[in-house]
Amino acid sequence: MGGASFLVVAVRGTAATLGVAAVGALLHQQHPKTVVEVPAPPATAPVVAAARVARPATWSLRAGGWYIRVDGAEVPVPSLMEQTASRPRASLGITISPFDRLIAYHAKAEGFDWRLIAALIFEESHFDPASRSDKGAVGLMQVRPIAAEAVGAREFETPAGNVQTGVQYLRQLDEMFHAAHGRERLAIILAAYNVGPGHVRDAQTLARAFGYDPNRWQDAMELMLPLLEHPSIYQQLPNGYAKGSETVAYVHRILERYEHYKRETLAASASE
Repeated sequence: MGGASFLVVAVRGTAATLGVAAVGALLHQQHPKTVVEVPAPPATAPVVAAARVARPATWSLRAGGWYIRVDGAEVPVPSLMEQTASRPRASLGITISPFDRLIAYHAKAEGFDWRLIAALIFEESHFDPASRSDKGAVGLMQVRPIAAEAVGAREFETPAGNVQTGVQYLRQLDEMFHAAHGRERLAIILAAYNVGPGHVRDAQTLARAFGYDPNRWQDAMELMLPLLEHPSIYQQLPNGYAKGSETVAYVHRILERYEHYKRETLAASASE
């Protein structure tokens, strides 16, 4: 996006009419403190299937990637890489990363398209499970302790725990911003994943003050979020300063990559 100069042009007419003092007055008239009850993420039972092994009269149970011999004899448990990297094309259409199966499993559990989660992970960590930020975010989905606490997760540094926690948190954000719909809602929850739900609510307050729809992304929230970088505005909001321009660019990159992954899936299916 064009940063501050782009936004000044976008809201110049309104700002010129209202002025900074009027914006403050409008903000004080808002009542953004809405309590939103977030239902617990739906539990998903593991898929359990029986499969015959090589030796005659020997059976095993497979549950969530773990293999248990019926006769009690121990067998090797597949490694994480074996579980996530084995033949992804057979069921997912395309190969994006070594963690495709893991991503697909947890995405399905929370009702998300696995390609969307893959696009988010690419943006967050480039599929590096050892990635860490200076703000305390870790793993494939760059989960922060505050996000893990929000969904009651204790183990979020392993690839499996990190993806599960990140997807559950994304689902929680989806419930928080349920008033938006479709692609608008998707963009808003991605923004909340990046900058935090508090800052998104502040941007929604600004949208109402300027006469925009707080539940629309295009030509609304994408214009309001960068205003959180301006002292005359963010100092009057509950959650203060945020790098709103970076968040807008972040959302656009993920949505573009998501569309790219969907096109690749269609192309792979057509060639089979």
